[in-house]
Amino acid sequence: TVKEIAERVTVLTVTNSVAFKHMSGPEAVLYLIENNISELITPKEKHFLQDPSEDKINQETWKCECIWTLMWVLNIVDNLGFPNEMADLNNIPFEKYPIGKDKNPIDFINSQVEVRSKAEILDANDLYYRLDWACVDARINGNQITEVNSGVVYERHYALNWLINHFDEEWDDVSCDT
Repeated sequence: TVKEIAERVTVLTVTNSVAFKHMSGPEAVLYLIENNISELITPKEKHFLQDPSEDKINQETWKCECIWTLMWVLNIVDNLGFPNEMADLNNIPFEKYPIGKDKNPIDFINSQVEVRSKAEILDANDLYYRLDWACVDARINGNQITEVNSGVVYERHYALNWLINHFDEEWDDVSCDT
């Protein structure tokens, strides 16, 4: 639902803020509790916030691509863009971002009323499935694809698979089989 997408992107922006060291793990947990959205974090996100080790931080920074993709689905981002470089979340206007100083994330969640069409989402999912396969195929065969960033492709594919309920998997368990 629109609400579930808005909730997911909100939690991702909080964990991403920890990954980019805009807040600490404990500050993020407190923020989630104070704003009555702590029940939305997944077990892996909870583990990350409790122990944001460098390895986990490196993994979590890639979630900016999931944020970008979900913001596209919510019609906040106009165009996903070509996956040759990481999305710049600074291109999302502050007033349309889920969290921030003196912002209540519930206001963001409740203000989302529409998403892109199923056809647009499925077309994007198909494209990213194929791009992901091209990256995997290249890696398997010892080749390198320079036209796209395989990490960007994977994370966008991940978010899109979650959106289409690929194998009915929860966020922590989404697979990107190709």
